[in-house]
Amino acid sequence: MSRNGQSFTRSLRKAITFRALDAGMRLSQRAKSPRLVEAVSRGLSRTFRLAFPLKLRTAHNMKLAGVYYPGLVDDYFDRCVDQLRMVAHAIRAGLREGGVTARFTFDDSFAIVEQAYAAGNGVIHIAPHLCGYPLYASVVSSRIPCTVYMRRNTDPRKQSINERVAASGEGDFVFPPEGATKPERLQVAIDVLREGRMLFVTPDTPRKADQGVSVRIFGFETFFPTGVYIMAARTGAAVVPVFWHWANGRYHIRYREPLEIKRGRNIRAQTEAATIQWAASVDAFIREHPAMWWNWLDKRWTQIIRSGEGQTQHAA
Repeated sequence: MSRNGQSFTRSLRKAITFRALDAGMRLSQRAKSPRLVEAVSRGLSRTFRLAFPLKLRTAHNMKLAGVYYPGLVDDYFDRCVDQLRMVAHAIRAGLREGGVTARFTFDDSFAIVEQAYAAGNGVIHIAPHLCGYPLYASVVSSRIPCTVYMRRNTDPRKQSINERVAASGEGDFVFPPEGATKPERLQVAIDVLREGRMLFVTPDTPRKADQGVSVRIFGFETFFPTGVYIMAARTGAAVVPVFWHWANGRYHIRYREPLEIKRGRNIRAQTEAATIQWAASVDAFIREHPAMWWNWLDKRWTQIIRSGEGQTQHAA
């Protein structure tokens, strides 16, 4: 696709997304019946299925990543629409009354979280941007209170939406101050952990080469941030990876064993090793459940995935 074509597709995606989110939130706040939310969701699903530039771009990214199969693009948009539907129901009636909590299920791996939380040093949940991620902290808070760390977006439209989602949910959200430095951003999250609380972060946002650790996703090099592990080293908080996938009408949540960071011992080497280890688990999960990853149309990830276009692709 030409640069102009990519620009058009990106503008179309943003226009559809922002308008849909804004309209959906306004309708959800006024809706008294779940039927209105479901009707809007069906309309949005049809819109995505007919948005051929978006579908072509998504399919192209998936093919380059080596995960494509027939029907995957529609599966992906179904999960995206479902995220918007759940947010709308949460705004309309709350998580429980809106039926959102019932759509997530925990297995016996939740004992990992309970054990980490009982230690009293705080817990950091880390997950990639899986469909449903804006709701995870509120859902897990039905068992143990969890705070979400949300980055302050430079796009005022997206920041406004993020704040409205945060205000409508039943979980706790923290934003760094506008114009905050990296140490100031870290401090906002560290303050939560030093109170022994749980914090949810999605650290799969690519960084510049001098701002992260080199990792490989789909065989392509990118750089992941290390802030999560620095926070763990400073506070003693456990870093617990969490993933969930869609099956049989529910999102199934599963926790992994904590990534160990020992305080006062070669922190840089530990953080690099933990970042690489977590990236490998993210790569494996997305390959197994590609429809769950929200970021298939993200601009930065599109650039990374297409960085090797024209070269021999790594096998999935």
